[in-house]
Amino acid sequence: MTNYEQMREKWQTRLKLGKAEGCFDSKKLTPGKFCVHITDCGGTSMSNMSEIEITGYFESPQDFLGYLRFAKISAILDVDTQTYQRPYPAVADSYLGKYEKDKRNEIDWLLGQIDKYLISEVISGEQLSDILDTFNAAFMDTNPEVQLLAWGSVYETLTSPYFREGDEDQNMPVELRELLESGNFDETKQEDLDMARDYFESRINA
Repeated sequence: MTNYEQMREKWQTRLKLGKAEGCFDSKKLTPGKFCVHITDCGGTSMSNMSEIEITGYFESPQDFLGYLRFAKISAILDVDTQTYQRPYPAVADSYLGKYEKDKRNEIDWLLGQIDKYLISEVISGEQLSDILDTFNAAFMDTNPEVQLLAWGSVYETLTSPYFREGDEDQNMPVELRELLESGNFDETKQEDLDMARDYFESRINA
């Protein structure tokens, strides 16, 4: 079974079982995880709008791309097009015909790029950033609006511009901040990882 097939089976199965969002459980944070901090905002009116800000934990960048390709994008498109396929969303490609040409082409190109790197199993940091920036552009005007704010290793995520510039009133523990600034943060040390987990949990907004 190829990497692409493994990712498809893994995430489609989790989606069908209602477990795709289990990757946002902070207990999943272990050394070596690929972290992604997101916002997910949507609703049918101002009175029932909801916004979630949370961090997800994945086995690798490809694992996260698998989550996007076979779970998250399908869920976004299902709601945005008001299709409400039950008991779970259909594959993402099946919703493209419901969009105007420009938006359809934008999403289709994104899906193609994700497929390319799931098949190849190799993706550079620059290529990943380009894909995730394209994701943000595609889903900044959908309902729900979903944005990827920071990603990478635990260290890379905590030191990303989003957290570094937006933490003034978020009370990152001094000890954690000093470890990050000195480059001495070590995710293989349980104490350091626990501080990171506690901080990510403190940033959850639901």
